[in-house]
Amino acid sequence: MAWRDLLIQNRAQKLGSLALAALIWLTVRSNLGLDRLVTNEVFRVRVLENIPVGVLATGQGESQVQIHPSVVHVEVEGDPDVVQRLTPSDIQAYVNLLSPEAPRQGMFRVNARAPGVRVAAVLPESVRIERSR
Repeated sequence: MAWRDLLIQNRAQKLGSLALAALIWLTVRSNLGLDRLVTNEVFRVRVLENIPVGVLATGQGESQVQIHPSVVHVEVEGDPDVVQRLTPSDIQAYVNLLSPEAPRQGMFRVNARAPGVRVAAVLPESVRIERSR
């Protein structure tokens, strides 16, 4: 069969298939664009102030630890609904005294956790720990 005959036979089905393929391609392409918009959604940023700093330690004599400053500000970002519902009691700010390289006293980095959001910053980033003897 000649090429010309292959193109001419069943012309309506071939044009319909081409139109359907173009429609599917446009639909998939537009949905991919919407997914990109959803993943680039603007997050809400919020600063929760005066979060008390806790101590992560073995519990052996760590009650006599003084933290300066004893409170920090935590900046979180995430889903606007989740960020709006957060309260200062939902945030955990702590210093890790269990680390093997932890000095007896000095500056320690403050870590923070919050449910369902990302902690963007902790201010101040470190606090001074003084242990009583």
